[in-house]
Amino acid sequence: MSAPAGTVALVTGGARRIGAAISRSLAREGFTVALTYRASRPEARSLAREIGGKAFPLDLLRPQGIPLLGKTIEREFGRLDVLVHNAAVFPRTPVGNVSRREWDGIFAVNLRGPFLLTQALLSLLRANPGGAVLFLGDAGAAKLWPGYLPYCLSKLALAHQAAAWERILAPRIRVGVVKPGFALVPPGFPEDEWQRLRSRGGVRGPDTPGKVAGAVLRFLRRGG
Repeated sequence: MSAPAGTVALVTGGARRIGAAISRSLAREGFTVALTYRASRPEARSLAREIGGKAFPLDLLRPQGIPLLGKTIEREFGRLDVLVHNAAVFPRTPVGNVSRREWDGIFAVNLRGPFLLTQALLSLLRANPGGAVLFLGDAGAAKLWPGYLPYCLSKLALAHQAAAWERILAPRIRVGVVKPGFALVPPGFPEDEWQRLRSRGGVRGPDTPGKVAGAVLRFLRRGG
């Protein structure tokens, strides 16, 4: 697959970790890549220069910035062909000690943000044939890990949100979900515990950032 000249992809949280792998892969395929960041401005700007794209701030905890990003994308590029919802938070929240603020923050970023951003960008996505929206779920969310229950619930709900968008937007815009397995140890997660979970298996899905990026490209190629 080689993206047609001038096509634009937006990757949320696209400056680091899995998001950076997706951004690089899309750029190699010929997309002009817009990537968003919250707290990783230096990494975002450096990666944008590397791949010939642009980086934009976006804090999904503050929904007022979402319509502004939509206007910025339209002004900077005049179109949007692919939207990849990669940004997410994965804090440890043991059952019995989950605060309202933690719950609200996880669902704001992982569930509300993708909905509002998709909605804000619909007119751009619908303007050209072949548009696509891709959500990143989690192959292990159904395990309902007690230390990460709000996160797991948010990712399970995100898969249902994707199914709803698919029903609403088909056939003009394709919608899909990629569900990574144990692709990267989450920040602050004990390394020995991470390796123990990986060795136990039972969670199927792309298990490296490169494989996740490859799954994104395979989804896009199926529509090419």
